Amino acid sequence: MKPKFALTLSFDGISLLHRAAGGWRLVGEVALDGPDLGAALAGLREKALKLEPGGITTKLVIPNEQIRYDTIERVPTDEIERDIMVRAALDGATPYPLDALAYDTTVEGGRLHIAVVARETLAEAEAFAVEHRFDPVSFVAIPGEHAFTGEPFFGPTEHARSLSGVDRVEADGIAVVVIGPAKIPGVAAEPEPVQVPPPAPEPPP
Repeated sequence: MKPKFALTLSFDGISLLHRAAGGWRLVGEVALDGPDLGAALAGLREKALKLEPGGITTKLVIPNEQIRYDTIERVPTDEIERDIMVRAALDGATPYPLDALAYDTTVEGGRLHIAVVARETLAEAEAFAVEHRFDPVSFVAIPGEHAFTGEPFFGPTEHARSLSGVDRVEADGIAVVVIGPAKIPGVAAEPEPVQVPPPAPEPPP
């Protein structure tokens, strides 16, 4: 299965996105320094349930500040050799031992690109999403300007095992792209800004 929502986490705030044709639509945003973060997140969840009354599942988008991107120039054709090379490149490159890291790779132009994140970062993100009832099922990233083709996929959450109907979480081949606001049933859309025409020029004396 693929989750119907994406919860993007950053040091500035949190956004909830809804899967749509051609990309993802913004359900809402919450600032971390708001007066009541819990209530604001509950409001986001209520909007999500209007879009998907059958329930919410999310993939957690980890901020790039928490991810290390690397590139290996020579790409082995053998998958086992490739994994050995990746692990060798990561060994000692972070403060964490290899078994405390999660990573994904992609190949482009004869180069092997790596995205790696600490498992404790994933665990913290999962605990936060579970606490606020967003039912997280997987971890991903949006590489942006970093050298990585597609969407880095760091695997399923522990929480996914407890959810009925979630046997296998599939990765998306394309990274999250926001294409506009979500149209939420029963919630009025924000009005379009009114374009005020410029005043007519003064007639000559």
